[in-house]
Amino acid sequence: MHPALADHLNPGCVELVERLNACHADHQWAKFLGKCNALSDALNRCLSAEFEVRRKRQLVEARARQARIDAKWEQMKEDDKEHEAFERRQRERGQQQ
Repeated sequence: MHPALADHLNPGCVELVERLNACHADHQWAKFLGKCNALSDALNRCLSAEFEVRRKRQLVEARARQARIDAKWEQMKEDDKEHEAFERRQRERGQQQ
């Protein structure tokens, strides 16, 4: 059984999906005896390859997103340090007067 096969989600496998659907329509009973198994296996390989491509792209995007988040956290830490130093100087000036 295949997941929902949307053309826009699996553009490289559209032809195989159509061929498998046609095979199932043409051989309504023989499909249960393995008539369409070769097409089904080819579709599984195609979907796996598409999944890997999508997974690698998402991994690159996630790492870039995480790098931006980490950079923002570092900037916030630097800002906090500067703010603490400013407050410390203000307290010291107040105590000197």
